[in-house]
Amino acid sequence: MIDLYLIRHGIAEAVGEDLADEKRVLSAEGRQKTKLVARRLFALDVRFDTLLTSPLVRACQTAEILVQEQLAAKCEVFSPLAPSGTLSDLRNWLATQKSRSIGLVGHQPGLGLWAEALIWGSAQRGFEIKKAGVVRLALETPQSLAELVWFLPPKVLL
Repeated sequence: MIDLYLIRHGIAEAVGEDLADEKRVLSAEGRQKTKLVARRLFALDVRFDTLLTSPLVRACQTAEILVQEQLAAKCEVFSPLAPSGTLSDLRNWLATQKSRSIGLVGHQPGLGLWAEALIWGSAQRGFEIKKAGVVRLALETPQSLAELVWFLPPKVLL
C-alpha cells in the first residue's frame, strides 16, 4: 500500500510585472499558514518516507517548511511536479520506489487533475485543492486506481 499526499504550495506573492511566475515566493501569510498546516499534520502522525517538490520557488519553500516541521528528513526536486509535468511520469517513478508514504508538493490545476485521474482513471475538471490543502490517497500498486482517504482544505487543519 502506498500513501500518497498531494500538497498544494502555500499562499504566494502575486504575479507582477517584474516577477515571473516561477520565481514567486511564499508570502508571510503563506509561510505562517503552511507552518500551521504542517504542525497539524505532524500531530496527526503524518510522516513522509519521501518528499518531492516542484522546482518552482513557492513549492520548494512549502516543502522546506514540511521538513522543518519534521514531516520528512529531506525534500527532493521532482520536475514532473512543475506545471508542465505528467501523471505518467509520476506513475513510472512510483514503480521504481519502495517508499510507502510519499508527499508531493505542487500546483493547481495539475495536482487536482492528478487526484481525479488517480481515483477515477481519467480527469475532466480536477479537484480544487486550496493553497496548503492536502489530499491523501491510498494505492495498492503504482498503476492501480487510488482510494480517496481524505481531502482537507487548510481551514480544516488550522
